[in-house]
Amino acid sequence: MNTALILHHYLASPYSEKVRCYLGFKQLAWQSLLMPPVLPKPDLMELTGGYRRAPVLQIGADIYCDSALIIAELEQRSLLPALASGPQAAQANLLGRLFDVDIFWRAARYLMASRVEHIPQALLDDRIAMHPQLPLQKSQLLADQAQLTIQLRALIDQLDQALSGAHFLGGINPCAGDFAVFHTLWFLQGAHALEALAPNTKVILPWMARIAAFGHGEMSSITASDAFAVAKHAQPVALGEMQDFLFKAGQKVAIQPEGYPQERIAGELVYLDEQKIVIARQSTACGLLHVHFPRMDYEIRAV
Repeated sequence: MNTALILHHYLASPYSEKVRCYLGFKQLAWQSLLMPPVLPKPDLMELTGGYRRAPVLQIGADIYCDSALIIAELEQRSLLPALASGPQAAQANLLGRLFDVDIFWRAARYLMASRVEHIPQALLDDRIAMHPQLPLQKSQLLADQAQLTIQLRALIDQLDQALSGAHFLGGINPCAGDFAVFHTLWFLQGAHALEALAPNTKVILPWMARIAAFGHGEMSSITASDAFAVAKHAQPVALGEMQDFLFKAGQKVAIQPEGYPQERIAGELVYLDEQKIVIARQSTACGLLHVHFPRMDYEIRAV
């Protein structure tokens, strides 16, 4: 069975950087397949059935969506070095979730507002369609810029205090929360905005340097046709007995990420528990695929 890790991503994607740094921490070998930052993404859609965001991890005929699920899956498969656990790590993981679902989007809107006249219209139109619930029109971005600046400065100052005296948010070793918090600040730093928001930070930049020092693991490239061939010649991994949760194995369902009304991924339910959802779908190019989603932030509905 082909167990090579194939990461479908794009270089400027913060959530992809989160996973790339984790791959570096684990010192894992992986294959890179770049996707465009905006639609259309036909190669990705062939694998996911409609999920469009980066990154997506492919292992044989198993397709893992969402950066949090990707890290959780890899942590189970590759035990050492292990992410930090315990009470401190649990608190940091909650902070990481806050960055993933809220603070990142404040940072993204702040950057868009500060560069509103230079954003490619195709990118702006794509993000408006992708996030209709967010105020992403140019006039809205400019109106919110001052407030977003104040909010981010306060949040980064609190993070600086939280990191005081700590090697990582998780303690001596990083936890999942370290990587989740890091990618938002990496996004700001890459746009030369972090220094303006945190001119007096004492510990954030050294902490970021420690995470960046993990690198990205051992990367090689793969083509879409080769990735499809890997999937077609593989079988999805065997799954345990699913829990009920008012759904039955074999039932036709649709998965929709919360806040992404344009994304709806249909398939046959093959596994469900408190942590993840797995659906089966047939692809013309790839054969039988199992597409995995986290329970958190994803809705499952019968169709």
